[in-house]
Amino acid sequence: MAPTEEPPVVVAARGGRRAGPMRWGLLPHWARDPRAGTRMINARAETVTTRSAFSESFRARRCLVPASGFYEWESLPSGKQPWWIHRPGGSLFAMAGIWSVWPAPDGARIATFAILTRSAPSSIRWLHDRVPVILEETVWDDWLARGTTTPVLNAVLEGAEQPDLQLHPVSRAVNRAGWDEPACIERVEPGEPGLGIQLEL
Repeated sequence: MAPTEEPPVVVAARGGRRAGPMRWGLLPHWARDPRAGTRMINARAETVTTRSAFSESFRARRCLVPASGFYEWESLPSGKQPWWIHRPGGSLFAMAGIWSVWPAPDGARIATFAILTRSAPSSIRWLHDRVPVILEETVWDDWLARGTTTPVLNAVLEGAEQPDLQLHPVSRAVNRAGWDEPACIERVEPGEPGLGIQLEL
């Protein structure tokens, strides 16, 4: 998944939940430039209630973003090295998100979302200082329900445990837009051809 792509996202629906595609990169309804969404793929959990671009969605439109893992990049003299970060065994998890609907000039209504982030656990902080907020199933309904109060939402975020995550390096071919296949997340050891691929982006 990359910014502006449209993965399935889960929201509250009458009688339960529903999943549908949304564009990654939140666009508030008042945004004038659709390119602004590429700068709002993430929202810091610590400030989501106070930033004007995110606060309305946090109060009224929250979502879950299913995933089996995510990438972070290590800066090396030879270029950016991607790492795949996942739960042990590769099990699916749900990331906390917020969403909005942007009225496009042509009349289309485009659903967009951002992923909430938090401080990274010590095992990952050398690579990146932030990770997605991962919510356990016991709090999904509270997170999605439109009527959940801000204190309860804050408690959900504060109570989210640091996830047990593992990571390994993967091929630099991941850096190429559009490459999406199972090999993307296969471990590549130092010295293997895939680790040293150089791409002109």
